[in-house]
Amino acid sequence: MKFSLALILLLFFGFVFSSCSGSDGGGPAQKTAEQLTTEGWQAYGAKNYQDALARFTEALQLNGNFADAHNGAGWANAKLNAMDAAVTSFTTGLTKDPANLQMKAGLAFVYSVQKNYALSIQRTQEVLAADSSWSFSRDLSISASDLHLLLAADYFAQGNFGASLQEVRLLESFTVNVNTASGQAALSDEIEKLRTRV
Repeated sequence: MKFSLALILLLFFGFVFSSCSGSDGGGPAQKTAEQLTTEGWQAYGAKNYQDALARFTEALQLNGNFADAHNGAGWANAKLNAMDAAVTSFTTGLTKDPANLQMKAGLAFVYSVQKNYALSIQRTQEVLAADSSWSFSRDLSISASDLHLLLAADYFAQGNFGASLQEVRLLESFTVNVNTASGQAALSDEIEKLRTRV
């Protein structure tokens, strides 16, 4: 009797341990928020913004405090023209990492698209004040020059032509009388030209 009870217990525990060790069905282990965010940035770099957003969203489901996943979601949403969602991602991310320049720059671009020029200028100035040679580490084609051009466009949209001209002059030699309609038109044309070169 003791022998059969011991055998039953041995078989039972053997079954439990084998079930536990194979509970994942032999599939891959669940990815971490960091791993999913890395995959998201890889997809972003390949211009697959929908897939990138899916990875960042999955990362945030695992860890809602992971600032870089909010950052990625913000940039991916912006690329997908989901500007309200981008603002939400960036502003939530900044509550986790208030000094993050990538999110502030992202917000600056998004606010400008939304024609919220005052907030765009504020965020752009914050980035440039913190790092005058800033560049977006996930896309090195976006740099401080783009921020100065953004400021030029924002100031122009506000009717602050003098400040707009100052930003343009940081990018190239350009002189015009912004107190005249023809000068303002020339400045507008110059900003558009710079958009294709900066």
